[in-house]
Amino acid sequence: MTIEDFTQRDEEAENYRQFVISEEHAAINGAALPLMIVNRLGYMDRQTLEEEPTADSDVAPYIDLIVASSSNDADYLLPDTPLKEALFRIILANGNRPMDAEEISGILSERWAMSAYPRNLSPHVINRLLENGANYCIVPVEDPDEGEVAK
Repeated sequence: MTIEDFTQRDEEAENYRQFVISEEHAAINGAALPLMIVNRLGYMDRQTLEEEPTADSDVAPYIDLIVASSSNDADYLLPDTPLKEALFRIILANGNRPMDAEEISGILSERWAMSAYPRNLSPHVINRLLENGANYCIVPVEDPDEGEVAK
C-alpha cells in the first residue's frame, strides 16, 4: 500500500453514511419490528412488560427500555455475538439515533477489546454490513438534499 491508499481510505472514512432501524422498512417487508426489539430486552426488563407486544405495537417504549436498562446488562452484547446482530443492538442501545460505521466500530472495538474472538471491526467492514442490514431493518438515512430521512 502506498501513502495515497491510506489518504484515500481516510477520506472515505469521513464519508460513511448514517443508518437507523426503520419501522417503515419493517412494515413494507412484513417484519415484526416490535417483536424483534422485545427479543433483545434483558430477562428482568421483559418481566416488567404489562402486556404482550404484537407486530403492531409502538416500538418507542421498548427502545427506551433497552436504552435505560437492557443495554447495560453484561450479556446484552457478548463478544461472540454475530456482527449484524451486534449492529442492531448498538443502534437500539443508542435510541435508534442515526449512527455511522466509525461510531459503531469504535463502540465494538472498545467493548470487545479483550475478546477471545478476534474479528475485523474496522469501519469499512462495519459499513459493508450496515449496507446489507435490510434483514434487521437497518437502512441508510437519506441525505436531506436527496429525500426524506428514513423512519
